[in-house]
Amino acid sequence: MKASRLLKVALLCSLTVTFGFAVNGSFSSAESATAAKETKVAAVTTKKSDKAETKLDPNDPSSVIYLDTSGKPAGLGDSSKPPSMAYKAGQGWHPQALSATGLPKDRYGLIDWAKIVRENIVKPKPSLDAAEEEMPPLKMDVLIPAKGDFVNDVIYPHEMHTYWLKCEVCHPGIFVPAKGSNPMSMVEIAQGKWCGRCHGKVAFPLTDCNRCHTSPKQKAGK
Repeated sequence: MKASRLLKVALLCSLTVTFGFAVNGSFSSAESATAAKETKVAAVTTKKSDKAETKLDPNDPSSVIYLDTSGKPAGLGDSSKPPSMAYKAGQGWHPQALSATGLPKDRYGLIDWAKIVRENIVKPKPSLDAAEEEMPPLKMDVLIPAKGDFVNDVIYPHEMHTYWLKCEVCHPGIFVPAKGSNPMSMVEIAQGKWCGRCHGKVAFPLTDCNRCHTSPKQKAGK
């Protein structure tokens, strides 16, 4: 009888200990899962916060505009070889590295390079040759009359174009620098001639008419 009681007590003690460990183990697992979840949420929140505070300072090498599509500094390494990721990213018209930077966009969602220049967001070097002197942009607007009577005339700003390009890029191969020597038409421009050599490809599309046709046509005299 005594032995039977001792056996029951022993069994109760073992069950109590086993159940206690199981409960503690469950709580520990739950706490670990909760902690892991909180850590993950914190990491995501931090990542979103970092993304929201994107730096666009052209003088800061850690700014996102200096990074390639993998988030590494672009343009580093052997200058005689393609800079791998930066080289691949440059094969597209609008590389992912640029579209994700928060740079100003136009109405079509494309990067507004003119606004970037005006707001001094980027400062491109004039040449790969450090000894070459930079030529200042040419501040000269040209009025190009539109053929239609109900279409505004075009104001061609040399300043913005010569900020990015040298004069010989366009003259005389595309445009003869003489009044009346360039019989342009929108049909030919849409076919990739004249302004269409860049616009619709690396510059804003031709569908944004008001970007060029900005000068109201003078009313014809009666």
